[in-house]
Amino acid sequence: KVSNMDQIVFICTGNTCRSPMAEGFFRALGGEEKTGLAALSAGMYTSDGLPASGNAVTAAAELGADITSHRSRMLTPELAREAKYLVCMTGAQYDNLCAALPDCADKVFTLTPADVSDPFGGDLEIYRRAAAEIKAGVQSIIGRLAG
Repeated sequence: KVSNMDQIVFICTGNTCRSPMAEGFFRALGGEEKTGLAALSAGMYTSDGLPASGNAVTAAAELGADITSHRSRMLTPELAREAKYLVCMTGAQYDNLCAALPDCADKVFTLTPADVSDPFGGDLEIYRRAAAEIKAGVQSIIGRLAG
């Protein structure tokens, strides 16, 4: 466990692009202080220890978040059960997560009403678009949880 704070875990497929950016923006926007939640991120299908993709690091940095030290982690049932909220990037991830861990379904959310499409393998422009969507989604979540 990172701390005794409740955790909000941002989830995507590989935990090298979207969810690390979401975690980074949550911290950069003061989300931990405003909500009392510690930010983490994890991937549904990944290996532990991979760095964030170079374009994700660049796109996040341009919008104020430093994710250079990020390393991927697999979403485990334990991590999911300990979290207060699980925030997915797409409706399909939401469905998969609720199906895999039905006891966690009441704390699973999507970051934005529309899917944040996976920028993996795309150029910097595609990552910038994803980063802007993610940052806006994170801002809105902090607003709701801090209220």
